[in-house]
Amino acid sequence: MEPRTPSRVFASKRRRLLSVLAASLVAGLLVSPLLRAHTAEPAVAATMRYVYVSSTPQLVGDPTVGGLLKVDISTTFAHVSPAGGIPTISYSWTRDGAVIPGATGITYRATSADLGRVLAAYLTVTYDADSTLTVQAAHPLRVAAAPRARGFSGDGTLDIFARDSSGRLLLYPTDGRGNWQATQVIGWGWNNFNLLVSPGDFDGDGTVDVLARDAQGRLFLYQGNGTGGWKKALQIGQGWQGFRELSAAGDFNGDGTNDILAVDTAGSLFLYPGNGTGGWLQSRWIGQGWQNMESVGAGHFLGYSSVVTLSKSFWGDLQARTSNRNGYFEEYGLPGSYAGTIGWGWDSMARFGMAGDFNGDGDSDVYGIDRSGRLTMYLGDTSGFRQWGIAGFRWKGWPTVGWGWGGFTAVF
Repeated sequence: MEPRTPSRVFASKRRRLLSVLAASLVAGLLVSPLLRAHTAEPAVAATMRYVYVSSTPQLVGDPTVGGLLKVDISTTFAHVSPAGGIPTISYSWTRDGAVIPGATGITYRATSADLGRVLAAYLTVTYDADSTLTVQAAHPLRVAAAPRARGFSGDGTLDIFARDSSGRLLLYPTDGRGNWQATQVIGWGWNNFNLLVSPGDFDGDGTVDVLARDAQGRLFLYQGNGTGGWKKALQIGQGWQGFRELSAAGDFNGDGTNDILAVDTAGSLFLYPGNGTGGWLQSRWIGQGWQNMESVGAGHFLGYSSVVTLSKSFWGDLQARTSNRNGYFEEYGLPGSYAGTIGWGWDSMARFGMAGDFNGDGDSDVYGIDRSGRLTMYLGDTSGFRQWGIAGFRWKGWPTVGWGWGGFTAVF
């Protein structure tokens, strides 16, 4: 059946719903691909029946170019009164209100055409021609530029940048299934820089870029060409010598462009919003007390629309902080607090970071390099997050995936 979008007919049916709820204690049909609907009496096509759902489905997933979005129906039940029949379920997706041709599944992968646009999803429940209901999934999402996790080579797999003592910039690509590919030298003379970070697509061309700061406080944008090389380098700032840390926040303020978080030597945190073309919007102070932490941007690490920053505290806890893309961190009741701790003993790590999905299971992973130079990949597991929140986050495992990484002067 063709997906349908909301109409006056559906709105009228919902207004009449309250008049029949008292007599509508009927067996619910779980709208889920994992459970069968209960068989009821055959539908009577001649009578218009009232269709309703127990709760609104949710739009979840990664709202970035290349990210997978999904209509979450895990707690949505469909009902019809008088009871009878098994419903069919169909989906449609819109971009800034216009139907996206061919997007008829429960999932949708955002494309470059969606950049900066608002995506919405609809679920249609149909028992018969006159007994149907369309509801919009809650929380339409604006699609942001491609994140760091999309990879420097344009193949959507995890890559790690590393600088050696001679100033060479190396790329360590993977095949997306937990295996390293051949190491590539992608630059020379990078020992002139004292701070390096990859913000993802910062200039709006769809490819992953790198930001580099020199000793004079000048900030340069190195534009990736999407095939493991560079277009050109541009100076996009000066006076950045006062910052001790830059992290790739993703789309922190929800305008569809990638941003940077910067921590100064006093521990104050600033948001530098990208303008989507390689420059900046107005920066502002958003927090303090960050002087005793090392932090990295983790994008949509927990598998839903909020962006995450992972911080290693001075006592070794790995803390997750979230933002619902409004330009601020969620405070959980107290300024400086966080969603939860997802690891302990990280004070043994000389470096850590998040660059995407190492083993191809759909969850983002975190790497850590200990003081002996051993590279460990911590494999994320978000399967329990939807039910239990941050307390449900687990690691699938922590395999050693490399040695000799202690000689690098930068890894990001």
